[in-house]
Amino acid sequence: MTEPSPAEFRGLVEGIFEQVPFVREIGLALHDFNFAEQTLSGKFVTKPELIGNHFQNILHGGVIATALDTVGGFTAMVAAYQRMGGAIDWDEKVQRLMRLGTVDMRVDYLKPGRGEEFICEGSVLRVGNKLVVTRMELRNEKEELIATGTATFLY
Repeated sequence: MTEPSPAEFRGLVEGIFEQVPFVREIGLALHDFNFAEQTLSGKFVTKPELIGNHFQNILHGGVIATALDTVGGFTAMVAAYQRMGGAIDWDEKVQRLMRLGTVDMRVDYLKPGRGEEFICEGSVLRVGNKLVVTRMELRNEKEELIATGTATFLY
């Protein structure tokens, strides 16, 4: 296969994003993707299965962490792909991107996860030859900051 264009790469990222079983389970969908700026966001709506405290109707902390980790990981994938540039052929890039995984993540829960709709945004803090560090933020539909995360991904 030949190297995809940025638009084709976006299509690949969207396809992979939609195929992750747990991502589908929580209903997280790719919301926005800026290839040039290496930013990505995902969106999901509240459903009963995602509630951790049913007395107060707030999200389970694991759902919040999953959204942060997923968006951070896909943001890291885009950054790693761009970092590899033309120096590495497409087949090797695919192999390295398929191995991408979280090696460290910190989550700061700032407010209870109340809301009907949530958007998680990811951006790159640093990209190196083997590691990418990302910053993620989860907000509800009122733009209230619910949680932040910083994660390191190996590729």
